[in-house]
Amino acid sequence: MLRRHEEQIMNRFDALFANGWTQFTRDELLLWYGLTKVTKTIYADLRQRWERTLEDYLGEEEARVALKKGTEEVSVIFKGEIYTLFRNAITTNFTEL
Repeated sequence: MLRRHEEQIMNRFDALFANGWTQFTRDELLLWYGLTKVTKTIYADLRQRWERTLEDYLGEEEARVALKKGTEEVSVIFKGEIYTLFRNAITTNFTEL
C-alpha cells in the first residue's frame, strides 16, 4: 500500500471519530489496497485501523474496554458503490438520519 493511500484511509477514520460518520467508494478501497475485489482481508485491515484510531484518541485501555462492550462499534451501509460508516457511540438512533 502506498503511503498516501494509508494516510487517506486514516484521515477517513479520523473523520469517523470526530464527526460520527465517513464514507468511501468501492473503487477507492480497491485502489488503496491494490486489489480487484473487496475481500475479507480488507475488512480485517479496516477493523484494525479503527481499533488503532480509538487507541490514539481514547488510550489503549479505554479503547479495549469500549470495543469489548461494543460501544465503539462501526455500522456500515453499502449502497451502490458507496460505503457509509457510522460510529455507534455517536449515532445510536438511525431513525434520526
